[in-house]
Amino acid sequence: MDDKQLVMIHTVSPLLDVFNRLGGELLPGIGLTHILDEPLLERVRQRGHLAPEDSARLGTHVAVAEQTGADAVLVTCSTISPCVDDVRPEVSVPVIKIDEAMIAEAVAKGTKIGVVATNVTTLEPTRQLLQAQADEANKKIEVELVLVENALAALLSGDGATHDHLVKKAVLELEECADVVVLAQATMARVLDVIPESDRQVPILSSTHLALERVGGL
Repeated sequence: MDDKQLVMIHTVSPLLDVFNRLGGELLPGIGLTHILDEPLLERVRQRGHLAPEDSARLGTHVAVAEQTGADAVLVTCSTISPCVDDVRPEVSVPVIKIDEAMIAEAVAKGTKIGVVATNVTTLEPTRQLLQAQADEANKKIEVELVLVENALAALLSGDGATHDHLVKKAVLELEECADVVVLAQATMARVLDVIPESDRQVPILSSTHLALERVGGL
């Protein structure tokens, strides 16, 4: 995908810096453009579930990305991921879910899968994706969901250290009863930097690196 354009659709602002850095490392030569829509996620939070209007709103963003010459679109919000299925038939460019590659690897690596999230609206979509992947692989899995309270608010207010401490604690506790641990949101990838390899009893999967690797393979 050299000399191509990737448009990324975000719902939280810290991810712009994250993906600019990782994109430079993992996708050299690929142009990066960002669309930030924080109200999209806020509407889902207020409502407590996804609705057709969310798919329509995401579809508008993807259509704009296609019109401006995108060769691929990456949706970086796990909560919004299920809407991608509605949007894909409407455009000709590949639209990638941030957690797609991670979900496939998690099901391949374990049967007891721990999911850590900092946003409550991410938990059920992630569980559904894991179960769908397991059904496709004809594999039985158990999913343990853990919500880390107050971590996302800390991150969004600029307190990354508190976010990382709270998520790290939850991950290390979940390792005791899981074969693999999934960091359900792209914003959580930063926690891998504070969990040394020597402290990891099981694989800890982050969506960011795996998703960009998939983009690079297009």
